[in-house]
Amino acid sequence: MKKSNLTNEELKELKYFLVERIVDNMETKDLVAYVMDDLNDMYKKMSDTEFLNDAQNYWDDGFDDVVEEIKEYANSEFKKPSEERGHV
Repeated sequence: MKKSNLTNEELKELKYFLVERIVDNMETKDLVAYVMDDLNDMYKKMSDTEFLNDAQNYWDDGFDDVVEEIKEYANSEFKKPSEERGHV
């Protein structure tokens, strides 16, 4: 592959422009799938403590209620296997 005569700043701008174009041309459903996959990967790599801190910061005062709902759901008969939801 031929290397262009780009400065570091120009290469940085070219990368940003490519990202912008790719995102602009994606359908909403594809963007949602991409972000969900990215967030799932990020949370899988975090320690439990880091993840729980992020979750608590996100839900703030509602965190305890969300945890209770998740506990009820996780122990219910109606739960889908995690593979069906795209998580492993």
